Amino acid sequence: MTRLVALRGGRWFPSVGLPLAGAAAVLLALSSPAWAGLSVGRSAFCRSVEAREPVGVADTFPPDVGEVTFFTQILGAEGSQQILHVWIYDGREMAIVPLDVEGPSWRTWSTKRILPEWRGDWIVEVRTVDGVVLHEARMRIE
Repeated sequence: MTRLVALRGGRWFPSVGLPLAGAAAVLLALSSPAWAGLSVGRSAFCRSVEAREPVGVADTFPPDVGEVTFFTQILGAEGSQQILHVWIYDGREMAIVPLDVEGPSWRTWSTKRILPEWRGDWIVEVRTVDGVVLHEARMRIE
């Protein structure tokens, strides 16, 4: 049986009797960041959210929309974690909204007030708190 050695406290020690594949999986799990299993199952720009589902889904809105909501379903979370919705317009981060994720399939959303003069393309990035972009979506204010 092949064995793997692991670094503990700055020194190398033989593995605790795990075969190579098992030890590698343990090391991978210990070294993987908390967000490693996170993904975005669904996302949508919408007018509102009712019963945890997006309503009035679109990717283009009129300049007098007032506000737009960005809905995401996060998959793969283990325990309590946070993600960020980063609203970007004209290359500037207009809002960074922290959102709690409390389960393996979690629906969450943020809402951004939109001024009529903010016409053009918008991006919302779904990021980890470490800044890793998990997903990007685009909309337009005409």
